[in-house]
Parts: sequence; C-alpha cells; structure tokens
Amino acid sequence: MSKRISPPDDEDRPFVSQWNTLVRILLVESSVKHIARAAMDYANYHDGASCHPSNERLARETGYNERTVRDAWAVMRGLGMAQRVAFGVPHKGIADEYELMIPPGWKELPILGPRGRKFTCLYCAKLFNPQGNSSVNSGKDDKPGSDSIRFDVRKLCFCPTPRKTKGRDAPDCFVEWERQCLINEQTSWFKLGSDVWKCFRKARSDDW
Repeated sequence: MSKRISPPDDEDRPFVSQWNTLVRILLVESSVKHIARAAMDYANYHDGASCHPSNERLARETGYNERTVRDAWAVMRGLGMAQRVAFGVPHKGIADEYELMIPPGWKELPILGPRGRKFTCLYCAKLFNPQGNSSVNSGKDDKPGSDSIRFDVRKLCFCPTPRKTKGRDAPDCFVEWERQCLINEQTSWFKLGSDVWKCFRKARSDDW
C-alpha cells in the first residue's frame, strides 16, 4: 500500500514543507512546479512571506525564459498560492514582492490523491499518469485568484492521445468515450460544464 502524503495544510509542519507538498501533488506544467519550488527559496520558511526574487533571477536559476516565469506567477496567483503585495521597480533593480500561501480550497485544485497513485482512464480503465496543464487569463488586480486559470480536464481523465504509427492507428480513449456517449444518448463531455470535475475525482479515485 502506498504511503499516505501529509496534507499541505498540516500546521504541525513548517510552511516550506507544506508548500513543497502542494507543489509536488499539483497537476500543472513542470515549469510551474519548478519555478514554484525555486521561489520558495526566497521566501520566509516559516510563513512564505517576503518573497521577492526577480523574474530574471528565477529564469537564470531554473533554465526557463522570463515569460515562462511570469506565466508561472500568474498560475500561482490564479490558484490562490501567491499574492503580490508590492510592485517592483525594474529600473531600480527592485522586484515584485509576493506572499506564498496554501489556499483554503486546496482540495479543489487539480492535484494527486493522498497516496499519489496513477489515475484510471474513464474509457479503457487502464492506469496512466495524468498530464498536468493550465492556461491563464490574467486579471487586473492582485488578489489571490484574480487571474483566471483553466485546465484541460480531459488530459486528467483519459489516457494520453496515442501517437500515430505507420500503418496502424491506436484508439483514442477520449474519442471512443465520446462516441459511446453519442450511441447511448448520454451527455457529451463538452456539455458537462463543472461536472467534468466529478469525472476528475472518479479518475483519481483517491480522495483527501
């Protein structure tokens, strides 16, 4: 049996440990996870405050470009994991200041379950590793969650789209699932709305 992961809001552990756990289980791009971990090196370990590395420094240390760093901050803001408390003055060498935090609704984020298990494809029932992803619509203010984050939840519920091989096409589980819905007169994925997250929890089958 897999060892259970301590929840990110376990206050018996220092903030840096809580933060690293949340980043570890978060299902987003590896660039966001890498930059989030690097940012923690510049914050107060006991509460996540006073985090103000420049984007240029984070880019240099992580190997990503500055646009990727800015996108990572937007994702963290949108998920309620970071709040910008002061704007920087680039020409004076002063970077934006952030406070890192564990959002109260962390259980509702796209995360692995407490045992870190593989997900179960909703069509073929095979186990697979979900594909972390996100897209950002930046907000105008800097409150936690003001940046709108969207996820392609299909990538978290179905086997990855197979690569085409010469002379043979492997079945696409999502396409086949949609076809079955049409045959059985069930609701299409694209009409499920927020219910896609019920599908996510079913595929994860490992709740906190």
